[in-house]
Amino acid sequence: MKISRAIHIRNFLFLTAILFLLLPYLIRAQDSITLDYCYKQAEKNYPLHQQLDMLGNSNMLKVQNLNKNYLPQINLNGGASLQSDVTKVAIDLPKGLPELTMPTLSKDWYKLTLDVNQVIYDGQVTHYQKKVEAFNLQADQKGVEIELYKLKDRINQIFFSIILLRQNEILLKSNKERIEAKLTEVQSGIRNGAVLEMNADLLQAELVRLDQQLTETRMDRSTSYKMLAELISTPVPETAPLVTPRIVLPGTLFEDKRLENDLFNIQRSKVDLMRNMITTKWNPKIFAYGQIGYGRPNLNMLDDNFKPWWLFGAKLTWSPWSWNQNKNEKQILSIQNDLLRSQQETFDKNLKISSQKDLNEVMKFTELLSQDEQIIALRKKITKTASSQLDNGVITSSDYIARLNEETLSQLNLEIHKIQLIKAKLSYLYTLGKL
Repeated sequence: MKISRAIHIRNFLFLTAILFLLLPYLIRAQDSITLDYCYKQAEKNYPLHQQLDMLGNSNMLKVQNLNKNYLPQINLNGGASLQSDVTKVAIDLPKGLPELTMPTLSKDWYKLTLDVNQVIYDGQVTHYQKKVEAFNLQADQKGVEIELYKLKDRINQIFFSIILLRQNEILLKSNKERIEAKLTEVQSGIRNGAVLEMNADLLQAELVRLDQQLTETRMDRSTSYKMLAELISTPVPETAPLVTPRIVLPGTLFEDKRLENDLFNIQRSKVDLMRNMITTKWNPKIFAYGQIGYGRPNLNMLDDNFKPWWLFGAKLTWSPWSWNQNKNEKQILSIQNDLLRSQQETFDKNLKISSQKDLNEVMKFTELLSQDEQIIALRKKITKTASSQLDNGVITSSDYIARLNEETLSQLNLEIHKIQLIKAKLSYLYTLGKL
């Protein structure tokens, strides 16, 4: 007995330890999921977010390469050649003078050089190139942020479809319970000979149809949960309830906060910078250079021996005439700036239209909700009367089911309109960039 009791105690402690370890996961599985939580998880975990760091690293490497423009450029060159003829010097001297002997050059030449070029002043070309890369980085990162913002709209669609499916499931289960209760009453009437057996068959068929709808609803809900989990890259248990958010609009005044406007401004600033950058083509460029070599012939072309040599110097280049190319390039960039301004104005106009549509949707569903309450009250009254008529044999089960389905449909319409009102408010905030 003592051994058996010890075994039971050990098993109890073992199970308690397992439950203690699993408790955080069990609690987490039941935690409510909010829309804001989904937004944050998607923004943090979606693969697109990784591009922000990648773009930063890429820009850093590009700037490092541009900084190397100020470092000396070193090249090692070598060559060999064989030519058909070489320079000869023939001088006719007066008779009586000794002949001049000139060295004979070889027809095979060899040269190995180390060339060094150093930028002293590049006309601020590198300076502007680094600024252009900074604008490129801002534009690319803003583009990623815009795509991440679009995830919120996708999350809204899935999030509220799950809530709607849950409400539909609750209504279907309620209908099923009411029909099961009514079936019990009808079967009692059949046994007493007061009700036709057909009425029970109709109720049984309706129960089977409700089971089909429940199965379809559960499968759709399960799929939606998986889609939401994939979208936010975080496990979402199907047992976790979703919290319906309460949305209060800050006002109906149009105020554009979309990230696309930031992108337009960055692009226009970049175009302005590139217009200023064109002036660098007029700036003179100053370089220093040097060369150390070994070969035959060397700097003394009349010396046919292998010898080393060196030379150093400076060079200035300047192109004061561009044949109006720079002027045309500035005009092209001015046109690009006008195009961007036109695109931004078009975007803003379309945004105003969309926001007005969203506001109209908010007002429409607000009005529909007040009417839904009246419809449900009337439908419940009708269903109650139909239930009494079925009990008294005035109507058939088919008539009762029709009245019950109409009541259920009115309740479902209420839930749908509630969700649509919230979605319309969220859509309005999303359109303005305030979500």
